[in-house]
Amino acid sequence: MRYFREKDALPIALACGVLLMLGWFTLTIAQLEQNSTQAESDLTQASVPVLMYHHLLPQDALTGMFADNNVAVSVEQFTQDIATLKAQGYHTISLRQLDDFVQGKEELPGKCVVITFDDGYLSNKIYAMPVLREAGYTAVIFALTGWIEEHPQEFRAAGLQYLSWPEIKEMKDTFQFASHTDNLHELSWNGKGKLTTVSEGELTEDVARSVKKLQGTQYFSYPYGHYNDIAKRVLAQEGIQLAFTVEPVNVRAGDDPLTLGRWDMYQYSIEDVLAQRRQ
Repeated sequence: MRYFREKDALPIALACGVLLMLGWFTLTIAQLEQNSTQAESDLTQASVPVLMYHHLLPQDALTGMFADNNVAVSVEQFTQDIATLKAQGYHTISLRQLDDFVQGKEELPGKCVVITFDDGYLSNKIYAMPVLREAGYTAVIFALTGWIEEHPQEFRAAGLQYLSWPEIKEMKDTFQFASHTDNLHELSWNGKGKLTTVSEGELTEDVARSVKKLQGTQYFSYPYGHYNDIAKRVLAQEGIQLAFTVEPVNVRAGDDPLTLGRWDMYQYSIEDVLAQRRQ
């Protein structure tokens, strides 16, 4: 029988130590990989805030009809919102990318945002476009196509002017244009958007007209955020892939693509919105 000798102890101890260290190293690497995967998952699965603006004016011009009017946000606030997004590492994505994200076809990197404007005001060109271009951002304008002008109008801060078709063509490097109906931006007798009270035939004609004017857009925002099952059915029949309400929630993969939320930036601060991104 061979007896254990003291001189054998050192090599055995070293071997055991090496094995223990290798085991610890392997477990550590596995844990780091798991944590890394989880971190990547946290980023790629983050919800996407969609911001909604309408009309922009300098703060000192928000008087008269625009004082305390939920259509108008100051240029100063908008500029600060964009600066905050830029400083925190956000980048803008297109509606096509958002569509793929909602359908689960594409994983987005963290800190994505979609910036939108409703109606199609000339102030979007005058004030928003330079700020967006400076930041390297893009945005979406949901246009009331029946209200778009044939020729450019003179900008007057005391009133509301709409974009023209020639201007829309010039702005496509910064803005994507989508539908806000052709001519259904009104409230009905019951306080609901006209889109929800007209006949299905009239709604179909209006949406089809707007989609055609915008060369087959697949994106839509509901006037006043009002919709019903008939509206959703008509939009789907006319090829609309994404439609937006005014419910203040972020967009997540698997959401109903025809009732996506947006943040009204007249009511919410950019800090409030960004705090919700991972909730």
